[in-house]
Amino acid sequence: MTYRSRLLVRNFDWILMTALLGILAMAFFTLYSAGKTTGGEGVYHARQLIWTVIGLGALAAAVFLPYRTLDTLSIPLYGSMIALLLYLLFAPAGGADRWISVGPIAVQPSEASKIALVLILARVLADRKPEMSLLRWITLPVLLAAVPFLLVLKQPDLGTALVFGAILVPMLFWAGLPARIIVLAVSPVIGMLAASNLLTWVLFLVVLFLLLVLSRASAVFLFLALGVNMLVGIAAPVLWNGLHDYQKNRILTFLDPSHDPLGAGYQIIQSAVAIGSGGFWGKGYLEGTQKGLSFLPEQHTDFIFSVVGEEFGFVGCSVLLLLYTVLLGRMLLIALRAQNRFASLMVVGFFSYLSFQVMINVGMTIGLVPVTGLPLPLVSYGGSSLSTTLFAVGAVLGVGLRRNQY
Repeated sequence: MTYRSRLLVRNFDWILMTALLGILAMAFFTLYSAGKTTGGEGVYHARQLIWTVIGLGALAAAVFLPYRTLDTLSIPLYGSMIALLLYLLFAPAGGADRWISVGPIAVQPSEASKIALVLILARVLADRKPEMSLLRWITLPVLLAAVPFLLVLKQPDLGTALVFGAILVPMLFWAGLPARIIVLAVSPVIGMLAASNLLTWVLFLVVLFLLLVLSRASAVFLFLALGVNMLVGIAAPVLWNGLHDYQKNRILTFLDPSHDPLGAGYQIIQSAVAIGSGGFWGKGYLEGTQKGLSFLPEQHTDFIFSVVGEEFGFVGCSVLLLLYTVLLGRMLLIALRAQNRFASLMVVGFFSYLSFQVMINVGMTIGLVPVTGLPLPLVSYGGSSLSTTLFAVGAVLGVGLRRNQY
């Protein structure tokens, strides 16, 4: 074995790769089980296996792509993805709003758009000039994220649109945006949600005040942040009264699924029942009754975590979440160790969108967040999501291999 080969073997993140293969193995068996009751027996897991092979090929290619190549590809890739999203927006009626058919294969451009956004943001944020003002510095990244956000939101696909925001904010922070600016931008959104209950809203303001004091924020910023959040809280009832009845019903169902158990709350209730019925050890592989009787909606895609909970119980869910924790933790470690600024920002972008999707999907299945339609990365059925995610992981592994390269 040559010195270069030994160096590659030594620097390769085998822990991350082991966690990845563990997740893929659980996905294969879970999809087989889910397919037995959705008319997809022998189809879902077989197709996903093909996409896994394709995705692992993309992973291997991404591992050996130099930083300069990824940097160079960022602009044409971003432009291509925006063009495809625009095509979907103006596509003739009757076609799928989120998919483009290429022969027998249906491709979802919004999945590849996540990769494109991470790369273009890493390029832009890595090139910040010292003399550039803060406003000028953040304007271009915000615009770059806003374009795919609005195009995907128009499809409509709110869940995927939110991922673009989840990519932007951590990358801005990693690139040096002061935390106080992020707090000022994000806290009103939380305050709006907290304003649904007076006690919760007051508690939120108290916690925000204490955090700002402990972080030694200036008096001007403290009063500005509290003032903005108080205005948002006061405006919340006015905005609520301006909503249509169906919009109010969605929010009320999110807060209490039993508000509409046969309508909007059905998915959340059935998912919670499936996970709860699994107990500590689960009902056993292929033995899920909620899944088996088809009470569990979208069990091979959005709610696949519920299948894990019902058949493998608390233990199975814990194992899967532990594998995700190892995978994401190693990604963050690689970002911290990377000497190249573009590479470090790129890894943070991939870490952000994967961790966001895991949290939202799992939270959705147990009723902590609204049903958004976001897949569980590497586990939910879907070739576009799987192949792009594996490419992202491959790029991260490549950064780990060359972490000392400037």
